[in-house]
Amino acid sequence: MSTDKGYIKVYRDIRDHWIWNYKPFSPQAAWIDLILLANHEKRTILFNGSVIEVDKGQHMTSISILADRWGWSRGKVKRFIDKLESEHMVNTKRNGNGTLITLIKYGVYQGVRNTNRNSNGTQTERGRNGGGHKQYTKEDTKEDIKKKEGESTFDPDDYVYDFATTDVNDDDW
Repeated sequence: MSTDKGYIKVYRDIRDHWIWNYKPFSPQAAWIDLILLANHEKRTILFNGSVIEVDKGQHMTSISILADRWGWSRGKVKRFIDKLESEHMVNTKRNGNGTLITLIKYGVYQGVRNTNRNSNGTQTERGRNGGGHKQYTKEDTKEDIKKKEGESTFDPDDYVYDFATTDVNDDDW
């Protein structure tokens, strides 16, 4: 089986581990950081004194904030973001408050399906192939849904490694 396809779950808690704060970031780490920073759902936020609506797969920030976060110069961050735009990985919208970064394939990176919540609390899900609708209730567990879809009920969430509470010495590397 090839390991060059598919995706893995990376928990946002990894940002609490000392290794994530190792600076300067590599371009790969900066890209993964943008994915981790992106909203997983639509939210309204207060950013630099303005109320802003940020959709799933977007992150409101500034070049200065990213430069400080990644240990880079502002010019390097701008060149990196410009490169991501030229590669059709992100779209940016700059204004006086900051930069709204949209990850173009956020749904692909997260294995997100197109789901809608109905007013009666059920979730209608349309699979990637555009097939029929399936109805789920709020009470359905992940295991119930997997059984309905004929999927394995193995849940990797049951085997989570907590990076934030594990001590690792520099000698281990």
